[in-house]
Amino acid sequence: MRLYVKHSGPQTGTTMERIFTGSIKATQLGSIGSKHYGFIAVETEENEHLNVKVAAFTKYDTLDVGRRVHVVAENIGNMNVMTAKSISCAD
Repeated sequence: MRLYVKHSGPQTGTTMERIFTGSIKATQLGSIGSKHYGFIAVETEENEHLNVKVAAFTKYDTLDVGRRVHVVAENIGNMNVMTAKSISCAD
């Protein structure tokens, strides 16, 4: 698992990007057209449980419960919630 500071500035706060692999354990999603929005819960390979927001700009291959995925997420601004940039199949 990698964790690093991508950008820092006084007006934007700190943006942290986190890359991890794990299994989707639960979802809370809604849809508009063919796009899904909401949250997924992922259990990482280190047995850490993370909640990740799925937003309009999130690119994803799958959001199915039980699937093993590779997630690139970031904390945007002062938000405590990680927002996924991409979710891809890790199988």
